[in-house]
Amino acid sequence: MFAFILSVVISPAFACGDKPCSEAACQMPASTESAAIPAGSTVAKLKVSGMKCGACAEKVKAALNGVGGVTATNIDVTAGTAEVGYDAAKTKIDALIAAVNATGHFTATSL
Repeated sequence: MFAFILSVVISPAFACGDKPCSEAACQMPASTESAAIPAGSTVAKLKVSGMKCGACAEKVKAALNGVGGVTATNIDVTAGTAEVGYDAAKTKIDALIAAVNATGHFTATSL
C-alpha cells in the first residue's frame, strides 16, 4: 500500500526531473483521462496557468485529489483548465485553488 501511494504521489512530481517542464520532451498525454463527475457533486472550473505538459497535468491532478471531498478531476493542459467535482459539505473552491497554488509551479483561479 505504501509503495502504491508513494508511486502515485512521487512519480508525476518528478516526471520532468529537476529541469523545467518541456512540452517537446514530455511523453505524457496533455490531458488526464476524463473522469465522470458523480451526480450530486459540485463542479468547479479552474483556470490553471503554468502547465506545459502531461507531467504538469498529473501534478495538478495529484494536488487536487489530495483535497478531502474531491470526487473527480479532469485536467486539460492545452486549454489550461481543471474541472473538479467535489462534495461541498467537505471542501470549498478556495481549498482547491490553494492546493494547486501550493505546488509552487502553477497558479489557479476560478473560472
